[in-house]
Amino acid sequence: MPIISKYSSQQIEAILNDVMDVLHKNDVSVDLSLMILGNSITHIMNSQVPLNKRAEISEKFTKALTSSIKTTEK
Repeated sequence: MPIISKYSSQQIEAILNDVMDVLHKNDVSVDLSLMILGNSITHIMNSQVPLNKRAEISEKFTKALTSSIKTTEK
């Protein structure tokens, strides 16, 4: 069953393109990009998610990330 988002694909793509443009403009390496994005996620979790929900949300995020990454070539 597909997951239905409350955000439009256009909104998500526009914001993603903005973030990727900043990384490309600054010629950021893969490891630094991942560090920056990881720190951003940590900041969002610590500042905007209630303490009693952080473990649950981070687990769901981790599962979603893992399932969205291609691990084999087709």
